[in-house]
Amino acid sequence: MSFFNSLPTRIPLAIAGGILYAGITHYIFILLNLPSDVAVFAAIIIFLFYLNSRFLLLFSGIDSPYYSKMKKGIPKPPIETSFFYQTAQWVGKFYHYHDIALLIFLVLFAISFLISLGVDWWSKIPFGTTAEDLSNSLIPAP
Repeated sequence: MSFFNSLPTRIPLAIAGGILYAGITHYIFILLNLPSDVAVFAAIIIFLFYLNSRFLLLFSGIDSPYYSKMKKGIPKPPIETSFFYQTAQWVGKFYHYHDIALLIFLVLFAISFLISLGVDWWSKIPFGTTAEDLSNSLIPAP
């Protein structure tokens, strides 16, 4: 548990997630035939929003389901009546469940990729052909 609840783990995950969501945003804007400048601007806004919201939660000093500092000594009672504390709790729960859903999605994606490699091996066709055919059928090209 302490590995996932550490800053050296959470900071790269926040950066990687911001990059992934910025890329998805850029791709959606391009699929909608919006100008490239608008797509880049939207991707930058999404990246900054995602990264800053995670950093705010990490460095706020408020324990939440997303990240809690391991304090030694007598714990300070939180100020539960402030809107910032209540919002940090809500966002922490959201990011916690978001990370669980993302992990499940990535595991299922990896399993399906391994199955497609097995199908390629069994059918004696070049590796990656089944995954490429599947991705071409599911994701429209811009």
